[in-house]
Amino acid sequence: MFSTWVYVSTSRLGTNPDAELAAIRSTAESRNEGLGLTGVLIFSGRRFAQFLEGPDEGRSLMKASIGSDSRHTDIQTLTTRRIRQRRYGRWALAYSGWASAIDRVLSDAVAAQDANELLRYMDEFAAR
Repeated sequence: MFSTWVYVSTSRLGTNPDAELAAIRSTAESRNEGLGLTGVLIFSGRRFAQFLEGPDEGRSLMKASIGSDSRHTDIQTLTTRRIRQRRYGRWALAYSGWASAIDRVLSDAVAAQDANELLRYMDEFAAR
């Protein structure tokens, strides 16, 4: 049995966001693999959104790590669920690069505390 965590946070990236994003992705890809996690990361230039899935222990460790990461703030959990099957099993960390057009979807998800539209966007991206 696995569990999921979907959150949106506000970026606090510094003056070299491309390098910081590369470091985040590199670390997350290797750490996710070691913890048995899969998922999707989206960055709008202003906000992060991430879907993580996997064993409870690995997800909890990653959640604590993200919570203490100074590169983002205002972490808002949109949903957590128990699942039997992975949604993004082939991705240690799917990431497409900056997508400023998604900022409205992220803002709407936070305002409504509803991850459904965000998950549809992630599904479309991961299917490519």
